[in-house]
Amino acid sequence: MTNTYKLSYDQYNEPYVAEGKDYPNILKFVKNAIPLEVIKIMDIEFTLMKDYIQKSGRGFKEDATVENSFSWYSPLCFDTLSLYMQPFMEEQVGAKLYPTYSYARIYMNGSELQKHTDRKSSQVTASCCIRKEEGIYWPLCFETKDGIEEFDMEPGDLVISSGTKIPHWRTPYTGKEHMQAFIQYVYSDGRSEEHTSELQSRVDISYAVFCLKKK
Repeated sequence: MTNTYKLSYDQYNEPYVAEGKDYPNILKFVKNAIPLEVIKIMDIEFTLMKDYIQKSGRGFKEDATVENSFSWYSPLCFDTLSLYMQPFMEEQVGAKLYPTYSYARIYMNGSELQKHTDRKSSQVTASCCIRKEEGIYWPLCFETKDGIEEFDMEPGDLVISSGTKIPHWRTPYTGKEHMQAFIQYVYSDGRSEEHTSELQSRVDISYAVFCLKKK
């Protein structure tokens, strides 16, 4: 399938402005950012969750964005990962961040991630490799001002990007299964209710609202 999505460079090259500060766009590949012990726990927990949901039929539905894949919005294991990684992410981008939500997906044979940009609550996003099959080259692609950049991640690696600004995609997957997690943040000094109302736990407590009230 041919990607027809287009976005002008001027549109996604414009910096974020928050409280008078300009935040330049980010595209950074970090090797071994997440310890493999943590990766293994995330893999096991999300796989158990998938198996239970699929076997029980409770709430399971096909991913509307990527065909032939399993995904879940804000699974607790990856919401936890977003908090665990927050200090690291702040160090990488040089700014205070506010966690919004997480997302995880298991891609299967033929899964294709169409070219897109992310929602407003994804000003800073980390795409984290959780599980990868050996011998499969399947990079995450970005359309930058200087051309297309590709990053082929191993478990524990991640790519930090300005999710709402830089178009990204993946070609159809040729292996059996690949697990990826996405942890999302906004700049803390520019957040609003629109940006921070995403992160809902399974017990219907809004972490974002809790943090705003605490502050």
